[in-house]
Amino acid sequence: MASHYELEVNLASARGLKNVNWRHGANRPYAVVWVDAKNKCSTTVDEDGDTEATWNQTLVIPLPPEPLEDLSLHVDAVHAGSEEDTEPLIGSARLKVVEVLEDVGVGARVSRTLALKRPSGRPQGKVDVNVVIRETGGYRTRDAYYAPPLGARDYSPASHGYGYPSHQDNNNNYNSAPQTTSYSYGTAQEEKKSKFGGMGTGLAVGAVAGVLGGVALVEGADFLEDKIADDVAENVEDDLGYDEDDF
Repeated sequence: MASHYELEVNLASARGLKNVNWRHGANRPYAVVWVDAKNKCSTTVDEDGDTEATWNQTLVIPLPPEPLEDLSLHVDAVHAGSEEDTEPLIGSARLKVVEVLEDVGVGARVSRTLALKRPSGRPQGKVDVNVVIRETGGYRTRDAYYAPPLGARDYSPASHGYGYPSHQDNNNNYNSAPQTTSYSYGTAQEEKKSKFGGMGTGLAVGAVAGVLGGVALVEGADFLEDKIADDVAENVEDDLGYDEDDF
């Protein structure tokens, strides 16, 4: 039996995102949203978003035939790159559908700023959404499924029990991708001769390398701290036997 309701979700923007791709360049953020893990939708990539993404994209999400009180809207912010050593998941957020129902009822729009978190519970930015519960009028909207952006890799959603839980199933893979603009990390620059000669060039390069090295060290330390926190969270979760029903 199909639900008589669906969610209209406008993914407006996200801010304060951690650059999970710091080794290679900037984030290419997009958002994945769902209520039923079998019906996931994604926005397009904000190619210039990095840590401050703007999508302003509206998606219609079918609801499963369960009481609205038992349903939650899940939002994952994800990096669209295919780098081998980059974990694509930036952060996860959750909004209980019943909160929308209690605040504005059916047919009215509610705006929320949701905290994005890592599986460890560490804050990872915020995402702005506008949500409407709509009646389908007796018909079921065609199940929405949007493939991830070109070049996106599979990612592991947040673990149960820490941060915002998400459904664990075998439907997390995105096998096709829409055509999007190709992305590159900069273009070749014409080599210019330093007016200071060899020594000036050496000093300039050394100064730039020092700055970039400092940035890399800071980003690397943040990444290591995040990874340690996530690993500890997963170990504690395994030891205590947490699952989604505990939260």
